[in-house]
Amino acid sequence: MPQPGFTTDHGWFQQLFESSPDPTWIIDGNRFVACNEAAIRTLGYASREEFLNVHPSKLSPPQQPDGQDSYVKAERMMALAQDKGLHRFEWMHTRADGMDFLAEVTLSTVSLEDRKVIYCVWRDITERKLIEEKLRRQNDMLSAIIENFPGGVSVFDADLRLTAHNDKFRQLMALPDDFFEKPGLCFEDFIRYNAVRGDYGPGDPEQQVAGMLARVRDFQPHTFERVRPNGTALEIRGMPLPDGGFVTIYMDITARKHAEDEIRNLAFYDTLTQLPNRRLLSDRLSQFMAASKRGGRHGALMFLDLDNFKPLNDEYGHAIGDQLLIEVCARLRSCVREIDTVARFGGDEFVVLLNELNPAIDASRAQAASVAEKIRSRLAEPYRLIVRSEGQAETSIEHHCTVSIGVSLFIDHASSQDDILKWADKAMYEAKEAGRNSIRFCDG
Repeated sequence: MPQPGFTTDHGWFQQLFESSPDPTWIIDGNRFVACNEAAIRTLGYASREEFLNVHPSKLSPPQQPDGQDSYVKAERMMALAQDKGLHRFEWMHTRADGMDFLAEVTLSTVSLEDRKVIYCVWRDITERKLIEEKLRRQNDMLSAIIENFPGGVSVFDADLRLTAHNDKFRQLMALPDDFFEKPGLCFEDFIRYNAVRGDYGPGDPEQQVAGMLARVRDFQPHTFERVRPNGTALEIRGMPLPDGGFVTIYMDITARKHAEDEIRNLAFYDTLTQLPNRRLLSDRLSQFMAASKRGGRHGALMFLDLDNFKPLNDEYGHAIGDQLLIEVCARLRSCVREIDTVARFGGDEFVVLLNELNPAIDASRAQAASVAEKIRSRLAEPYRLIVRSEGQAETSIEHHCTVSIGVSLFIDHASSQDDILKWADKAMYEAKEAGRNSIRFCDG
């Protein structure tokens, strides 16, 4: 139906104009000459006549959200539409009740009745903007959480493209800034970079990349630890995302691993000599006895007690005594094989475990006797010890210290640990009673 100031023979255009669900109107010069029912309804006017009689300046607040004068900006927007033929922008409108709302406006030039007019369509985007603002706040909050997370974070989408990460991720993985300048970074770029620089150990980098890509395409939750070449220990935890892709968290556990190693060291090793202590000795003896059962070979336990150790401590103090014990430890280690064990039992007492001796008892006894004699002879050599006294120059002393050794052979599980230790201890006391600096055997 023709409207005041607007007639056309294009019935199809009139039909489209009226039936459009979006508010639509025709601007001729600087006047609204036609509008559809959606425009009247959305802007809250009673009728088409009331709407068309409203001055255009009443349909907008004095200023737009960007601070520009609405009238001046509207003139410029229409000029751009006339120049380009089509122009889309956002605009703050005012309803009949004075409430403002944001719309997306599309201006296009059309020819009607041999005249060029502006065809205006707009859509209320208030709800969309609210959703966008909510998403923006959520993204800002997520970004703040990721950036302030104490560990590294990386997020890859279903196409294995990097979509988010924090600075800690760059730092822990030692990734240079220029690496991130490549557009469309994907998971393959990261693992190839790591493989080429040797993060995954020896091997063909391309095979390493192919293997990791195959695993990640069937992504499952996982947690594992990895030590980077620079010594940084990482706990890496990967979790799949509902729509595909995955998020990975990298925690620096270097300090924790060092602390665990220290705790383990305190639990199983002697603080002074770093030799296995009684607890670890018991575990090693259990292993040796199990190996003896499997292989049918003898083992030997030697109980050693230093002779003339107490007088050294009494005369020079515990610091000198500690020097002697450390030197004894080094000499003991030089007398046995890698598969054997030297442990500090306590004070000036040591235990040596010999593993995988001969199946025949006589041959095993000969092997153990040979090692025991080597130890006795080596420990009997003079010790050069440094005496340090506050305010005085360092001096050195020569100390002679021998050892009494008791030896007990074992095979299979024929005897208990306590029995084996008891027999070796008994043999050691027999060596002491025989004048010290000697070796005695006790076979139970």
